[in-house]
Amino acid sequence: MANSSSNSSSNAALLDFLDGQAGVGQNKQGIALKAFVLNIAVSLGLFAFEISGFFLLKNSAMGRRIYQPKTYLVQDRLRVEAVPANPFKWIRRIFNITDEEVKAKCGLDGYFFIRLLRAMIIIFVPLMVVVVTILLPINYNGGKANGVFNVGGKPVASNVTGLDTLSWQNVAPTQTNRYWAHLVCAALAISWTLYRMYREKLNFIDVRQRFLTSPDHRLKASAKTVLITNIPSEYRSKEALEALYDVFVDNDDRSRLTVWVNRDYGSLRALVARRRSLRHALEKEELSIIRQVNKRRRKSGEITASKSITENTSQESRVPNDEHQAHTEHDEQSISTAYEADCHETAQLWHKYLKPSLASKISLIRGKDGRWKPASTWKIWASGEKQEVPKIAWLRAEVARLTVRIETFLLNLDDEERFKKQNSAFIQFDRQMSAHMACSLVSHNRAGRMSPRFLEVAPHEIIWPNMGVTSLGRFVRTFIALIMFAAMLFLWGIPTTILASISQLDTLRSSVSWLYWLRPWPSWIISLISGPLTSILLALLVQLVVPALLRKLAVFVGTPTRSKREAVTQDFYFTFLFIELVLVTAISSGIANVIPQIVNDPREVPSILANDLPKSANYFFNYLIIQSLGFSGSVLFQYLRILYITTIWPWFTQTPREEAWLQTTIPHQMWGNAYSLITNFAVIGLIYCIISPLMLVFVSITFSLFWVAYRHNYYYVQRNKVDTHGLLFNNAISQLFAGIYVLEIALIGLFLLVRDTQNNVACSSQATIMIVILVLTAVFHFVMEQHLRPLYEFLPVALEDSAVDAERRRFLIHDDNEPSSQESGDSGGIELSALKAVDILDGSVDEPTKRRASRIQTKSMSATAAHARKALSKLKKETAARVTEIQGHAAEPIDRSRRQEVANQLAAAIAGYPDELTDLSPEERDAELKAAFQDPITREPAPVIWIPQDPAGISADVIKQTIKYGRYLQYSDAGAYLTINNKCEVTQPAPDVRPDWLLEWVL
Repeated sequence: MANSSSNSSSNAALLDFLDGQAGVGQNKQGIALKAFVLNIAVSLGLFAFEISGFFLLKNSAMGRRIYQPKTYLVQDRLRVEAVPANPFKWIRRIFNITDEEVKAKCGLDGYFFIRLLRAMIIIFVPLMVVVVTILLPINYNGGKANGVFNVGGKPVASNVTGLDTLSWQNVAPTQTNRYWAHLVCAALAISWTLYRMYREKLNFIDVRQRFLTSPDHRLKASAKTVLITNIPSEYRSKEALEALYDVFVDNDDRSRLTVWVNRDYGSLRALVARRRSLRHALEKEELSIIRQVNKRRRKSGEITASKSITENTSQESRVPNDEHQAHTEHDEQSISTAYEADCHETAQLWHKYLKPSLASKISLIRGKDGRWKPASTWKIWASGEKQEVPKIAWLRAEVARLTVRIETFLLNLDDEERFKKQNSAFIQFDRQMSAHMACSLVSHNRAGRMSPRFLEVAPHEIIWPNMGVTSLGRFVRTFIALIMFAAMLFLWGIPTTILASISQLDTLRSSVSWLYWLRPWPSWIISLISGPLTSILLALLVQLVVPALLRKLAVFVGTPTRSKREAVTQDFYFTFLFIELVLVTAISSGIANVIPQIVNDPREVPSILANDLPKSANYFFNYLIIQSLGFSGSVLFQYLRILYITTIWPWFTQTPREEAWLQTTIPHQMWGNAYSLITNFAVIGLIYCIISPLMLVFVSITFSLFWVAYRHNYYYVQRNKVDTHGLLFNNAISQLFAGIYVLEIALIGLFLLVRDTQNNVACSSQATIMIVILVLTAVFHFVMEQHLRPLYEFLPVALEDSAVDAERRRFLIHDDNEPSSQESGDSGGIELSALKAVDILDGSVDEPTKRRASRIQTKSMSATAAHARKALSKLKKETAARVTEIQGHAAEPIDRSRRQEVANQLAAAIAGYPDELTDLSPEERDAELKAAFQDPITREPAPVIWIPQDPAGISADVIKQTIKYGRYLQYSDAGAYLTINNKCEVTQPAPDVRPDWLLEWVL
């Protein structure tokens, strides 16, 4: 008996631990008006601090980088005007930004996110005006308060205090007829919300279709390309897929189709990843030597910067041409010779300032294959010949050797033994409508084959490692992911319980013996840890850690693109927030106890919700106050980004590449996070709009402040890296049904729980009507989805003629002062089949022969990749020349007073890169389009070791010393400078960045 008692108590303790925040909302029942006002005051103070910081910093040098990077760090078509310095002009500009400007600068997902906030304002503000006006007086006047009522012949004392006097539970048993007002308001709220949801879905379909059929979008390769998965082995060839899908092009002309059958380049990808890692390590080591030399030089008094060195090195260190033939015969033997020379080299300039012992060393061990490998510190038992060599020399040789191996792989991309064909392929049609028809129709006679298919797949969004996932693998992965997600829901109580314990640190250090060491600490430190620090950690856990884990799950299930990854993340994250932050927080008994009750008797759901939801309303008051004031202010102020740039980042070694990444990377929104958070706020508002009408006030304020904050961020700060073309908006609108259903079920339970003075059910009629409304809502939901679902993704045929006419007007009609595309030599309507593919054929060869030769050439993955690399090499030279012409070189070390000039030089360098397909020559454009849906690892450029120019001239000496490695190891110090404070400044992107990196956004 004792054992069973101890087991039950231990099980109860475990369940309590796992429940974590379960029922925490119950603790806020009857919150006092003073505590409520205090919470508002604290939140207003935080909001005022964040807004003040934003206005003070937004036009400073640092503020330009943080609050308005899209004014100078993006391609010309995405640049916006500077943020007005005057706060009133700023807010006026925020309100005057047009929808078309938002679409052009933020993409459809950015536009629809702002539209979602606007839709929530349209839903909740009218409901606030009507429902609050009707229900607050009904709930407050003549309510229970602290009165005693005779119910069923027994006196029942009431204890309704604080904000609860404005909510559902304050209606007295003698006034049960007042609940008819709640029923009417509920029907009105539900009807209005459903109507607005329907209207928003219709607007979504209209805007999305107009965008997808716009001439500029139809120009993109992604608009006419379909990703097909689960392809049977007999169709895993270009010829077979062309024969299958040529029915969707005119006259079954297969020359109008372009097919990319995916291959498993995992081994090549691993080599490239290792080379990138070694390149990073080599740049850090080179920078360390350069910094030590210049630091020693300054200490010795030799501080005069040599202007001639700066100018000379900047001229001599331009990125070598990939086609450079001076060192083409260097192989692994010559690399080994260069490596040996490096190991014993003493004539390097840095030896003049530093002892050789100050340079990093690396221990090597000879393997069974005779190769020298780094000796692992973990494998102390490893035996074999060992040696210690300069780390820089070893890294140089390893990067060069990897380049040799990678180039060998790139010449054999069609090797069936090394690179197996995968069960997926991309097919590009000559028309957008052909792609939609091919995607919407069944492709194979066996279930599950050649399905699912995906439209609007942008090349830069493809998750290449997932291209080979089979249908069975996807099913197994999804099953495992769902189990892991369920485990996250149950185990969420562990971190929340730990944080809840930390919030009680002041009490725990007095009562828990093993925390005695905290007792001498000052009270203000304990208050800081248990208060703001705990809240910040919980917010980071919910808004950063959880969605990051869920995004990993989304990739694990096999999503083929980042757009689909965000859609899956949205579903996971909203479910997590809805269960953990709404239901579990409100339900007192916890999820571990509620689930068995619901499984045993589903009819308990209305009773559970009716008993617990009203008691938790005040908790969500506080939650929404903090979110509306604190979170909206932080969206503008971006204190985490300020902390990262000013404090965290300087702690790390900043190579020129890292500095360029920091200065050129613009924040991008993780859409799965943003949409789910907003939808969760809306669901809270819907659930409590009748139970506690005051909630509508805070929800309306929350969405209004978010609308202003996100409107600024998307227009001036963030760039849209992943675009689902609004599909997440549609998902978010559909997820609002969760709030409506919970509201209806809770109201059914609440009406059935109402007792009059005779202790009888007083609102059975209202409950019956709510059941009818619940059924009608479900019917409306089903009919609406069935009616609109076909229009969510696919384009109707009726739009094709008008789209073609618009495209013809856009690209074929020119102003009188503009030359036609034929006259200018620039093709406006970029059709893949119309571009010249083979530049090696003689001009006298007829066009059909050229086209056939082009088709033969594109059958080879190696040939396509080689053609693309050749075009990129040519484009790199052209771009480097433009960048050199645009930007000047700093003759003196750059200090803080020149930070603005450095940023302008960097912006000008970015502007020198092509960002539209029309910026390319026909040959370059042809190569870009033909390789668009081939794994980009096949076009990986050779790395360039980027080091900064320095007054001591070490960088120039290093470049001269490494010429012996030939084209397999290239160095450059172009556009990078070492300041007198030993910090790196850059005025251009990395020399080995692909010259078409900005074109990824338009393919």
